[in-house]
Amino acid sequence: MEMDDHEFARRLNALTEAVLDKSDIRDMAQALVDRLAALCEADSGYIAFWDAERRATIPVAAFGPHRDSYPSFRIESGEPNLTASLAETGRTLAVEDSAGSEFVSPRIASLFSARSFLGLPLASDGKVMGAIILGYSLRRAFPPEEISRAERAARLASFALAKMRLLEEERRRTEELTALNRIGMAINADRDLDRVVRTIFEQCRGIIALDTFYLALYDDERDELRFPLFYDDGKILPFAARRIGENPGMSGLILRTRKPLCIPDASIPEVQEAYKVVRAGGKPAKAYIGVPLLYGDRVLGVLSVQSQQANVYTSRHVQLVETIAAQSAIAIENARLYGELQRQSITDGLTGAYNFRHLLELGPMEFAKASRYERPMAVLFFDIDRFRDFNNSYGHAIGNEVLKAVADTVRACIREIDLFARFGGEEFVIVLPETPPDVAALVAERVRASIDALRVSAPDGSEELHVTVSLGVSCSCRGAADFQQLLDSANAAEREAKTNGRNRVEMAP
Repeated sequence: MEMDDHEFARRLNALTEAVLDKSDIRDMAQALVDRLAALCEADSGYIAFWDAERRATIPVAAFGPHRDSYPSFRIESGEPNLTASLAETGRTLAVEDSAGSEFVSPRIASLFSARSFLGLPLASDGKVMGAIILGYSLRRAFPPEEISRAERAARLASFALAKMRLLEEERRRTEELTALNRIGMAINADRDLDRVVRTIFEQCRGIIALDTFYLALYDDERDELRFPLFYDDGKILPFAARRIGENPGMSGLILRTRKPLCIPDASIPEVQEAYKVVRAGGKPAKAYIGVPLLYGDRVLGVLSVQSQQANVYTSRHVQLVETIAAQSAIAIENARLYGELQRQSITDGLTGAYNFRHLLELGPMEFAKASRYERPMAVLFFDIDRFRDFNNSYGHAIGNEVLKAVADTVRACIREIDLFARFGGEEFVIVLPETPPDVAALVAERVRASIDALRVSAPDGSEELHVTVSLGVSCSCRGAADFQQLLDSANAAEREAKTNGRNRVEMAP
């Protein structure tokens, strides 16, 4: 039975009431297309938005057989489609036969079951923001009265969607400002680099659709990028450092130009070749934004967000990531400076070993741990033999070179968990957790032999200076009451090694 104007108006009002309580634009679009298709007795219906900046059609919601698949449907760049045609003309388009139509590509026409389409522009403030497309299985004409009614419904849908877009835009801006404020708070509240980087990631993830994220810091001395945080496939993953000279990729380009880079679809072979795209594993991302982390005239690294969907990022997203990167650079530099001050406060400036004060902080902690879990622990105390002769004969500069060379040699002989400290002058201490006496003796001998093989060039290059050390070893299993007693015992054994001829290892009783 044909619907009169009164009944049509009643159903249109009911449609309005049904959709205005929606709080999400996609939910609203779904409710609209469901009811509009029923109201206009269509077999299928579609709502798509138009991105004027990228000249791209964005499928949103569908009624009919493509309800679930349509939002992820991909329209190729430049491919004829009704939404793009409506954005171009701003007028309703009635397609009686989609086969051979200039407004619909053959590929799209073959994928959708409808033979005839009625395309209605969704407009706000004189600009087309999208389209409602009603599909009919059989070929048919569209009488003027039917088109007029459909246009009334489209105007109502335009109003509802435009209002929702404004609300979502305000909500988005609020979320972005909140995220930027949190990053700003991190600048002032936290000096731990790992926590600062994690905060930056969490705030980016909260306001930008992303499948991959990385923050890379640049070491200009080594020409290397390291990745304190790399997120992909739903989890934070370890990611190896990369030499930029060997494999620059998009990050290398950003570091060199100091400019942001936005790639709508990095999966295109020509794009991969042009930018030397570096695959990081997992499902490859398509849309890419990378921006430099700039602090004054220095580039600290690169911040990147990526999506597995092509063409999802606009200039607005680039500006947002740039703003985040600007704040992030300050936070990262503050954390780096704080970390450097912390490092300087616990290390010896000449040798890079821990200083005496930090040894007296860490040593008792290791001793307490060993005692609690009844695990062995050893301390090596050593002294450079006849060190004063180096200073007296060749000057303090050579003495410093000897100290640095000895420290470098020791670091090559011990594990990462071992503690290495400069006790004072030419005296050093090595703390060996989880080490029984026999293994400690082997480590001490390895250190002695490695230093015995060391040669330091004299200032005039006329000779190679021979360096040796005397070492004392003590172990917690021999009954030491505390770390200081263990240290004193190793020191006494070192003095015995000196007495017994130098360049040797002595074990404490």
